[in-house]
Amino acid sequence: MVKFFFCFLFFSPFVFSQDTPSPSTKADFLLINGKVHADTDSGAIVAQALSIRNGMISSIGTTKALEKEKGDQTKIIDLKGKSVYPGFNDSHLHFTMSGLSLMQVNLTSLTTIAAIQKKIKDYAAENPNKKWILGGGWDHTALPGQKYPTRAELDAALADRPLFLWHTDHHLALVNSKAIEELKLPADSNGLLLEDEAIQASMKAEKFSKEELETAFQKASQYLFENGVTSIQGTTSKADENSEILIQELQWIKENLAKGKQTFRYSAWGQLENLDGFLKIKEQFKDLPSDWVKIDTLKGYVDGVISARTAAMLDPYSDDKNAKGTPFYTQDKLNELVLKANRAGLAVALHAVGDRAVGMSIIAFANAKKHLFNSRVRNRVEHIEVAPSHIFQKFYDIGVVASVQPSHFIYDNESQNYNDQRLGHDRVKNTFAFRNLLNAKAHLAFGSDWPVMPANPMIGLFGAVYRQNFNFKPRSGWNSAQKLRMKEAMEAYSLGGAYATREDHLKGSIREGKLADLVVLSDDPEKVSAKELLKIKPVYTIVGGKIVFDGSLPQLKAM
Repeated sequence: MVKFFFCFLFFSPFVFSQDTPSPSTKADFLLINGKVHADTDSGAIVAQALSIRNGMISSIGTTKALEKEKGDQTKIIDLKGKSVYPGFNDSHLHFTMSGLSLMQVNLTSLTTIAAIQKKIKDYAAENPNKKWILGGGWDHTALPGQKYPTRAELDAALADRPLFLWHTDHHLALVNSKAIEELKLPADSNGLLLEDEAIQASMKAEKFSKEELETAFQKASQYLFENGVTSIQGTTSKADENSEILIQELQWIKENLAKGKQTFRYSAWGQLENLDGFLKIKEQFKDLPSDWVKIDTLKGYVDGVISARTAAMLDPYSDDKNAKGTPFYTQDKLNELVLKANRAGLAVALHAVGDRAVGMSIIAFANAKKHLFNSRVRNRVEHIEVAPSHIFQKFYDIGVVASVQPSHFIYDNESQNYNDQRLGHDRVKNTFAFRNLLNAKAHLAFGSDWPVMPANPMIGLFGAVYRQNFNFKPRSGWNSAQKLRMKEAMEAYSLGGAYATREDHLKGSIREGKLADLVVLSDDPEKVSAKELLKIKPVYTIVGGKIVFDGSLPQLKAM
């Protein structure tokens, strides 16, 4: 991780080389009277103002000095002391799937079966023409006894139409009897589908029109801007087997760019076992400008999740000695797929949650590096929820990005965190071990895994820095030795993501000559308490020098 030494400077005309711009240099935009968290050759500083020209950061300095760049057409934002940071880069999400989730029944944070049933009934009544009722967000750890809802309980909520509900982790799903009938599942199925069985069922249930997908695209875009996210990375959906949704996404992006409307930057991923198909897509959209779209990464799943005990562990789960998860690949097959992708010039992102899966991923990447020692791809492990203690140094040694999601261990209440009993006292010490990774000089990149968790960076920052639940317990933080400082967490949510896609020279920090992707925040994350942090909102989100979200204006809501 790149380290910065932060200092607060008295604002003086002698501080910045750009304090005396050429009289002929006129800015498109001036942000003045603020706290600009900037990056210079001599280290990190907090400046008063910055200017933007042609979508790039032109100058950083004092308000007085940069006023010389004001022209007749220059737009000016008086920040009134507010803080400016690089736009957030969500390094792991599922874009269209997330947009669709905003249009479906949302069971997030519900704590009783009755509440789930009511939400389903209400949504079904409001959408009488939908053949399938789709949704998700339910979490068994929030329910009495931490038990899964039953098929009978779902039937009581909806019996005449098929129902498909993703768990909050999107690795298991619930279906009712009508769905079991439609999907031609065994009649005695309990309605709980795990891993590939859930994905295969979703591919049959989740059939969307072009209009629905376009609406999802627009809703997801707006949601990101409202949360200060200017760059994203990830797959569209696990069920996008033939990349049809990805192609549609890229087509809309191409059309938006032609109209001057494109407003977020996208590193689009394909499926690890579909290399040839992804290369065809890359060729099809080769004319898309690389500063907006990168078609450069394949994602593979090495294991599942801890919540369903499908994450691959070296030793059995502490609360079930008969289970330790099974990897989805043999080591030889994983090595083969990674090497093939890297040889084609594509990076690989491997979903690896359990310590066995994380170790397998590192071995596969080390093998590829041995064969392609001059490869420039930046491979990455996604999630890294449990890792052997010896593995952290390997991330630095091999040059593998650690792509993690700090919001994944945040619950409504402390009692919902099942990691301690499921993993045991010793193993849990290396769980969500961000400090261990950073101490080993690994490159951290933060993401949300939206729709698993909201794409609100403040939640991720809260998790990384305070390691508490939404009730602000435990007081000292869960597994507190793994806490990060706010500066470190902010960097992982910006420069870390840019590093992962080999774009750290273009974005990820506020520096002269970099892209003007910025967020102006209602308060400074480095100056507030945990409770105040979760209340911070973007005032402006700026991408390529254009305001894509203006939170300073009253936001109109549909009546």
